Amino acid sequence: MDRKLTTILAADLAGYSRLMALDEEGVIERLRSARSQVIDPAIAGMGGRIIKTMGDGLLVEFPSPVKAVRAALQVLRDMQVREAPAPEDQRLRFRVGINLGDVVIDGDDVLGDAVNVAARLESLAPVGGLCISRSVYDQANGLVDAQMTALGPQAVKNLPNPVEVWRVEVAGANKPRARTKPTERPSIAVLPFENMSSDADQEFLADGIVEDVTTELSRFRSLMVIARNSTFAFKGKATDIRRVGEELGARYVVEGSVRRAGNRLRVTAQLIEASTGAHVWADRWDRTLDDLFALQDEMTQAIVTAVEPELGAHERRLARTRPTESLTSWELCQRGWSRLAEYTVQAMDEAEALLKRSAEADPHFALPRALLARLMNIRVGAGLKDPTGPIREGLVWAREALEIDDRLEIAQAAHGVLLAMSGQSEEATDAVNLATALNPNSAFCHHALGLAEMFKKEPDGMRMAEAGRTALHLSPKDPTAHAFQNIVSVGLLIDRLDHNDPEFMASARAASRLPGTAWYTHLLAAFAELADGNADAARQCIQSALKMRPDMTLATYRTIFPFPKSAALFEIGDRSGANERIIELGLPRG
Repeated sequence: MDRKLTTILAADLAGYSRLMALDEEGVIERLRSARSQVIDPAIAGMGGRIIKTMGDGLLVEFPSPVKAVRAALQVLRDMQVREAPAPEDQRLRFRVGINLGDVVIDGDDVLGDAVNVAARLESLAPVGGLCISRSVYDQANGLVDAQMTALGPQAVKNLPNPVEVWRVEVAGANKPRARTKPTERPSIAVLPFENMSSDADQEFLADGIVEDVTTELSRFRSLMVIARNSTFAFKGKATDIRRVGEELGARYVVEGSVRRAGNRLRVTAQLIEASTGAHVWADRWDRTLDDLFALQDEMTQAIVTAVEPELGAHERRLARTRPTESLTSWELCQRGWSRLAEYTVQAMDEAEALLKRSAEADPHFALPRALLARLMNIRVGAGLKDPTGPIREGLVWAREALEIDDRLEIAQAAHGVLLAMSGQSEEATDAVNLATALNPNSAFCHHALGLAEMFKKEPDGMRMAEAGRTALHLSPKDPTAHAFQNIVSVGLLIDRLDHNDPEFMASARAASRLPGTAWYTHLLAAFAELADGNADAARQCIQSALKMRPDMTLATYRTIFPFPKSAALFEIGDRSGANERIIELGLPRG
């Protein structure tokens, strides 16, 4: 296929359906006249080519961004004069968006993301106004007779990175629509790392880490990551973080340094809240230069897996400080996410209410729907007598989230777990594999891989254990780390079928000691302690489990969370006598 770099203009007649309902023939005639006397001559005069018309809109190609902006301004200004005599609610007024990008040539048509971005820019423009992308701004700024106002990064459906938007000020355009924040994901900019080595040739390593960190952070659909081309404009400059945040539209900034001395390398990084300059997180790493590419990969993962959880935790802390009645959809979602991680019945109920409010506040916001799906699989995992309803409801939420954003890894992962719980093993595997492909840095996606494996008829216990270990490696301080560790324990038990296995015992104990752990980790740890001859420790584990779930009995434990190999795991205790000993130590038989 042939490709080329070109400037795309998308224009749409505002209120077209309403105008046609008022006077269909009159609108068609007026639009035809405007095309022949104003629009087409302005396009031709700047060397433009009309690609196609859509009744209420146009798609036009120009040889340069400057010519596209000049043509748009001429049309918008001339149409204001032309339509001034008409009643205000019957005037023909356009919204325009312009983008410079790479397109695929398909005969007389052009296709690709560049066209989608132009259409998105058009939808952001005020009636009678014009919005442009950064690529157009960089070319046209100072070369057209209009001021330009930065609107910051804006999400574009099916694109992983936001698009930086400028509004070209057009006299007479409607006042800009109030910028609401229902789905305002936190925006983050990764600034060029400073090369503090004596050897200037090491600059490539600092730049490589920044480029990789930017790419990997963009996999998190909960973040809006400023493009590398924008952040590298600050390379080698003394920067005020507040000014950087304002210019790039970034709420957070990552900055750092690389210092090499002989065969040693030190990398530092810090996460800063741009509006205040406050440090949210900072860390450093010392390594040897055995393999530059491997080192770059390691540093990238270390920074990414530290920044994303810290940023998310900071967002949730901010949301908790605001009155609930004044929260935006994003903030409601963050507060719900925070409660979701607490794993208590009350916290789950509060999380569900907050997430549903967030979803209701913005019908186009995928994240609260994905988190509601995750909440339902957590409810099922915590033990329900009849999980059918929550599984069914969770699948509905997951599918709604995926209809809005099928690249949201949390939605794909939660969908996969719920499919697994409903017995759809093949579909579940496809979903969780896609989730980890979309974001291999997400601990939850790897945990979902382990859960989906557990529900197979013949699960691979070691694959489960590996998935749990990867999740722990990616997010060791995760509030749900006990669930990651528990998948390791269950995987080892499926593989070894032996409570006396040292790896199983160590994992089960570790899961029960992690912050915010669940009742089921304590019961599994009780079997590990008993196998190791620690009856008192086993009794304490049982008491901890019963404190969380006073209704728990051995009979309930056998059936409350069934999966294909659960009966085989209880048979271990039947054969060894461990189940009877657990009853003697305080767990009711039931």
